Amino acid sequence: MQYATVNMCKQKKGDRPMEATSTTGPSRRQRVRDATLRELISVSREILTTQGVEALTIRAVAREMGMTPPGVYRYFDSHRALLDAVILAILDELTEFVAAAVAEVDEADTAGRLVTASRALRRWGVEHPREFHLSLVVSPPEEENPTVRRARGQVGRLFGEIFAGVWRDYGSASPAAWPREPRIEPLAERLVRILEITMPSTAAAAAFTRCWMRLYGMVCLESLGLPRIVGDEEGDLFEAELAELSRTLGLPEAALRTGR
Repeated sequence: MQYATVNMCKQKKGDRPMEATSTTGPSRRQRVRDATLRELISVSREILTTQGVEALTIRAVAREMGMTPPGVYRYFDSHRALLDAVILAILDELTEFVAAAVAEVDEADTAGRLVTASRALRRWGVEHPREFHLSLVVSPPEEENPTVRRARGQVGRLFGEIFAGVWRDYGSASPAAWPREPRIEPLAERLVRILEITMPSTAAAAAFTRCWMRLYGMVCLESLGLPRIVGDEEGDLFEAELAELSRTLGLPEAALRTGR
């Protein structure tokens, strides 16, 4: 599964399209521009991770790049556009990290894939707290770019696809563990629609919503450092939550040993 970052930068008048034709590649001018764009995003992420989002300004990026602020505006027409490009790069990297971890597990082992995806999400979030916070914790602006809005659902979409397989293999065999919650069903329908996934049933969608919110919520808390306040340095609270969800879903105990 590949996740391509959509270009959020400005296209200068007179620049050739970024796509290569069948006979020629991008012009030298375009290659230089693309390389500068990648460096701008890389420098922006470095500022974010070392100094925080408050320090991530056009002026700060220009200073690190040896450019003038107007020079940066040739690539991003606003500070919001710069943030959007950084968020897209972060979300692509996170999704690819989780997908790569899942790819190491046999496709038939749906339980192991769910456990692996959960731990990979936590690991990335803990190792990249400021990037995770900016891209998946902070409330998005009211008029968010549609491309960024859809990208925010990439990881959830991946989890949803894995969960659908888990439900077919295990969840539907123990319906008593998932009593119907009418209040949750419309929320589940909305989440499934937002993530653009298909669930085997309404019950599966509701169960996925509850599982995803708990796992995602735990990673959000860890990215903020809250569990460490009580001395949880190794993710024990997350592992306890994951174990409980595994039992509720009826997953084999061996699933929790996947990748360990």
